[in-house]
Amino acid sequence: MPRRNRRRRRRGSYPIWLKYLGWVVGLAILVTAAQIAVHAVRSDPRDALVFAERELELSVLHPNEKVLASVSVWQRPAIDYFRPTRGLLVVTDAPGDSANPVGGRLIYLGLQPRDPLSRPDAPPTFDEREWPLDTAMVVTPTRTLFFLSRAIRIAAPSEGLTVGVPSPASGNADAVLRAVGKKYGMLRAVGWQRREARRASDRERQVAAHQGRSEWFHTVRRGEALASVARMFNTTPDEIRTLNGITGDKIKLGQKLKVKGWTKKPVLPPGGVLPEYLP
Repeated sequence: MPRRNRRRRRRGSYPIWLKYLGWVVGLAILVTAAQIAVHAVRSDPRDALVFAERELELSVLHPNEKVLASVSVWQRPAIDYFRPTRGLLVVTDAPGDSANPVGGRLIYLGLQPRDPLSRPDAPPTFDEREWPLDTAMVVTPTRTLFFLSRAIRIAAPSEGLTVGVPSPASGNADAVLRAVGKKYGMLRAVGWQRREARRASDRERQVAAHQGRSEWFHTVRRGEALASVARMFNTTPDEIRTLNGITGDKIKLGQKLKVKGWTKKPVLPPGGVLPEYLP
């Protein structure tokens, strides 16, 4: 046949083994995705919210401790992303103490996914964490990875945690943030009161120290003598004569006597006696 009438065999742009390799890799990816989906469905605990609420009431809450706000949350660790931990984030009104006068706790209770190889009647396991509501902890709203869902971030000195919030529970998340914000407002008010009390105590201490170093005076009343005035202020008549430049024991009614001079160290007034000071 003439060369121009011969059929030319077309050659592919990729070798045949590469095509088969692509099909094998694609099939392996599909099988792996199906196994992950089945694994996640079988290990995902049913009624996780019910289990978490029961565990909260029976084991976590203290006597007479009430829940102020709660929201259902989830957490997907990077090492096991397809098996989320579902649970509750709760704000309570736990009693306070000297370090935390307002009281309250923030509790995270997550029901961990069960092992697919475990027995069906195996008891559930929980991830329980709690933080006191104080100024060392900060709770802020944020977003999850790739900004796909709403989340709440908890930053504490010991540890930090970020939990996702389902879309139907957005209102409950706002209630939790409001409850925490209210506690923070009470903490700021208590801190302001303590600061003012500390400043007032410091001022009183400074005034007392100044008065203890200053000169003391006493106005003579009816029936008082120089010796009785000296006994009243734990001093001697000679000391009062020296401070006032007088001689003898004669004093007048209404006369103002200096009973103590300026001293380097503060001196407390005798019990039941209130000395007079210069303006």
